[in-house]
Amino acid sequence: MTFHLSSLFSSGGSSDPQACASFSIRPAPWDGTKILVHQTGYPIDSPPMYSITISSSGKSNVVVSRGWGGGPWDVVGDARLPTFSSKIHLTIHGQPTEMRFSEMSGNSSFPTPSMGKLKWKLDSMSTKKMDLLDESGRKLAKVHSGKASGEKILDILIPHDIFFLEVVLLSAWANKAQNKTALEASGEVIGAVLGA
Repeated sequence: MTFHLSSLFSSGGSSDPQACASFSIRPAPWDGTKILVHQTGYPIDSPPMYSITISSSGKSNVVVSRGWGGGPWDVVGDARLPTFSSKIHLTIHGQPTEMRFSEMSGNSSFPTPSMGKLKWKLDSMSTKKMDLLDESGRKLAKVHSGKASGEKILDILIPHDIFFLEVVLLSAWANKAQNKTALEASGEVIGAVLGA
């Protein structure tokens, strides 16, 4: 995987002119378990910067890997989603942290060593949009729908390094996966109540 850092931090076709960097996040057409992360504007068949694997079984439910994610040496971080708890366990580059998830709002928050507490906030009008906020409420990143089917766009709105990008990817997709799990569970409960 080769890329120039200067192109990584340019807006590169972002839908948000204020974005420092924009990434297209799309399902891999040939592998239903992988989501590919490219800088916005790159074709889906080009080598990805990262791949995200989401699984409902196994120890790790969300795994972010460099490139295609060919082996354990490519793993950047993983998230273990809770069954009966509000704590999502994140590990990034061997550093563990906990992300607290609220089933009522779909929001989650987690501590970082350099930026304090960060919070993923779901848009109240659409579950397809999320904003990453710092403790003061400043918007650091956002995830929203792209033009292609299944595509999400990640806009990072502040100057950042690779570690921040990886934290954003892992925490965003862990939050999305937990929201999906919570929505499915509430659907089953409603179905059971209506069927009783």
